[in-house]
Parts: sequence; C-alpha cells; structure tokens
Amino acid sequence: MVEQKYIGVVASVNSALVSILLDPKITTLKRELNGKTYNIGQIGSYVLIPTGNLVLIGMVSELKKEDVEADGKAQQRYILSVSLVGTVKSGRYDRGVSIFPVSDSPVYLAEDADLAIAFAVFQRYGFSVGQVSLFENQRAYLDANRFFGKHIAVLGSSGSGKSCTVASMLQKVSRYPDTNIIILDIHNEYHHAFEGNCNHLDIAEFELPYWLMNFDELREMFIDERDENASSQITVLKDLVIMSKKGKNPEMSSIITIDTPMYYDLSEIRAKMQYLDTEKITTGSTVRDGAFYGKFTRFLVRLDGKLNDPRYAFMFRPKKYVSSMTFNDLLNKILGADENAKVTVLDLSGVPFDVVNTIVSLLARIIFDFNFWNPNRRDFPILLVFEEAHNYLPSTLGTTEAARKTVERIAKEGRKYGVSCMVVSQRPVEVSETILSQCNNYVIMRLTNPLDQNYVRRLVPDTFASFTDVLPSLRQGEALIVGEAVPMPMRVQIDFPDPEPDSSDIKFYEKWKQSDAKTKIEEVVTRWWKQDKVK
Repeated sequence: MVEQKYIGVVASVNSALVSILLDPKITTLKRELNGKTYNIGQIGSYVLIPTGNLVLIGMVSELKKEDVEADGKAQQRYILSVSLVGTVKSGRYDRGVSIFPVSDSPVYLAEDADLAIAFAVFQRYGFSVGQVSLFENQRAYLDANRFFGKHIAVLGSSGSGKSCTVASMLQKVSRYPDTNIIILDIHNEYHHAFEGNCNHLDIAEFELPYWLMNFDELREMFIDERDENASSQITVLKDLVIMSKKGKNPEMSSIITIDTPMYYDLSEIRAKMQYLDTEKITTGSTVRDGAFYGKFTRFLVRLDGKLNDPRYAFMFRPKKYVSSMTFNDLLNKILGADENAKVTVLDLSGVPFDVVNTIVSLLARIIFDFNFWNPNRRDFPILLVFEEAHNYLPSTLGTTEAARKTVERIAKEGRKYGVSCMVVSQRPVEVSETILSQCNNYVIMRLTNPLDQNYVRRLVPDTFASFTDVLPSLRQGEALIVGEAVPMPMRVQIDFPDPEPDSSDIKFYEKWKQSDAKTKIEEVVTRWWKQDKVK
C-alpha cells in the first residue's frame, strides 16, 4: 500500500513552499486507493512527507509541467508546489511545522484515512460548519473558542453566499442559553434567518437618543471641519453640552465628562448657540457684534436640518428615553436581556444613509463600553457582526470616520473585554486594513475582482497566500477557511442555513415570464411618501 501511495521526491524547499518532483513512472494523475479514485496534484489536495519520526502534511497549491535535466537529457516532468500546514507525531496532529524536509525526501499521496486525524482534531468541540470539499463524508470542524473569541472576516463577492454562510454559522450557536450575538444589519436580511429566536430592533422606529453620542460623533454629525469657524463651534458646543449634562444630572455633576452617556437638552443648547450667533453688545451709544456673532450660522443650519427632518426623529425627538435613568432600559433592549434573546438584529435599513456611520459608531461603542465596565465580562462575551462593512468602515480617510475609529479600537482591544467582531464585506479592498489585519480567522468565498484577490493575499499569512489562487473558482456557498480556529486551511462547502436569510437573488427570468404579484404604483408612492418600508 505504501508503494501505491508513493508519488515522488522533494526537489527544493524554502520557508513558504516545498517543490515536489513527481516520479517519472507516473503516466496518469489518477490513482485508485481502497476503492476511491484520487487525483494526484489536484489543487487543495494533500500530500505526506515523512521526516524522521514526524509526518509533515502539505497542501497542493500548484501543478505544472517543466523540462528537467535527468540522465544527461531533458525530460518533461510534473512538479507540485506544496505549502506545509501541519505535523503528525505519534498519532497526534499539530498545526504548523517545526522542521522542514530535505531534498530527495519521499512524498506520498494522502488518502481520507490519513487525514481523518487532522480533520477531526477539533471534533471534540462539536462545532462543524460544513463538508470538506474534496473529501467524502469528512466534516469540517472548528475550534469554536478560537473562532468566535478572535475576530472573523467573511469576505466574498456579491452572490457568493456570504449572508447564508454568516446565518449558518450563527444559527449553530444561537441555540445555546447564554449566546450574545448582535448583528448590525444594513439591508434587514437576517430577521428571517433567526425568526422566533431573535430580538429584532428597527432602529428607524426604535429610539436611539442623541444624548448617547460621544463628542467625536457629535462633531461628525453637526460640525463642518472645513468651516473657518469650526474651532469656535467645537469649543462652545463642548462647554454647553457639559453644562447641560451637569444641570440635568446634578447628583452626578462631579464625575460627568463630555462623553458620559447622560441626558441633556439639545434644544436648550440650540437656543444658547442661536443667542450667541446673533448677540449684539451695547456699550453706551455704541452697538457692536458679540464675540461669536455669525460664527454658528452654518452649525445651526446643519442642526436644524436634522431636528426638523422626520427621518431623524428616532434620534432627535425621543419620547421614551428622555432621562438618564432610561439608559438601563435601552441597554436591556439592545442586549436582548428583556426577551432573553440569543441574537439581536439591529435593522439599519431605514436609517438615512448620511447618518449610518454615526449610528454604527454609537451602537458599537455602547456595546464595547458596556463590557469595558462590566466586572463579569468574562462570563458575558459578545459577538458584533458588521454586515456590508465597506459602507461604513472605509479603508481611506474621509469626512465620516467615527465608525471606523470605534471599530478599529474594538479590533485592537475588544478581545480583552469580551467583545469580538465578525466583519462581512464584498469589497475587502475598501475596508479598513487595520480592522481586517486584526482578524485571526478568514472565511473567504468567491472573489472575482483582482484588487480584492491581491488584498486578501496580503492579509492571510504568507504560508497560505498561494491558496487564494482558487478564489475565483469557488462554488456558491463554498469557502476557504484559514486561521487559528482550523487545524489547516480547508476548502469547505458551508452548510445551508435553516431558515435562510432574506438575501436570495430575485429570479428575473421567471418573474418576467409569469408573476402573480402585480405592482400598484399608487401604493408604492404612498409608502414612499410615508417612509413606510416593506417588512
């Protein structure tokens, strides 16, 4: 049997790749072993390289044919490029390698039985996400602690199956009694996937009062940094907010800071800034402009635009959360404590696009700060899911940076305080590199854009960079999983979620041929006017 599995020898070795020269006797790349046909050199398949009392496991990343000098004449030979992924010693599998093979070391084809020990190394956790693509009846097991406890990036082009993958993975843990998952859902896709087991909050209908914003978020919302009077606006706004917070919360005035989440009256602040903007000072018979005359005009225009727009009523016209003591109730809602929900879906689909960045920053920061001050944080870990992250966590600096700064802080410090991130995006090149570089686990689905492919190659460890060459050819719902939570890089067909998220493609052709639902334009226009979105 050993002779049947022999395929060649090591030709060269470097720190990233092993080059293998296939045996010249191999005339076909198909081989029968124990009733199953294996393809020698298939991308994503594995080989075994015995080295001393160890067996190194390598993953095939390239197959090519080259002219090789042998016995004084040139011959065409098959050459494999292999990345070493793990080591088997005394029947136990470990990630990574401690020694490298030498030239002319024999190389053997790995069959299912050889890899069972490696694939099953995390089986004890009982967390399987799908089927290993190239191996029949072999489940892909992950170390769930390392997967959810360290940041995750789920990347893939539109239509690759990202939403179903996220829903499938989260459904597997949503049945546990103390699960805490919060999804920031831009398109309201996930409510259906967790129906009956989730706390669904439509942020456009659920009050998220302005007094929860920290000063960075207030600045981004109301102050145009390009305004020549921006520094004056910042200074006065900061002073007035602190004064109002202390006035409305006198029992806490000695400890209140500009960022303390306590109630203050925004209309009161507006009135004072209006007064300063139009102030005239009379000295004897002389009338002169006040120190801030005309300096807050643009600020007041921006503020009034938000206060008078019904789309922003959920922030600037609170009816329920109008005192600091209501903060407890609001946190109960967001964390799903009232309904004992395992998953909270924060539906941002009805939020005006120009404040999505601020809302994401506010929600993420509140959740992080909660566990920062929580003495029982180790018993209350929270997973934050950022859907369509490229929309509000940009790779380039711009005018809207609050969300990016907040999530970058969580990416750097969150694990120490029991807050982990799952970043989901179809354009990884447009997402903050600081955030993605802090991820320890990557679920990479089909990516067709060359810029995104190259970006992902830079993100994953150098040893596994060559595996990303398969990204354009992945099937829908298939992913390359790389990171600390898997024993080795695995190509996995992810289990289909049940129920699935509301993200499936519309069947244009079928609907064009025959449609039971007829659109009434008058009804659509009425909904449009009333901002009454479809549930």
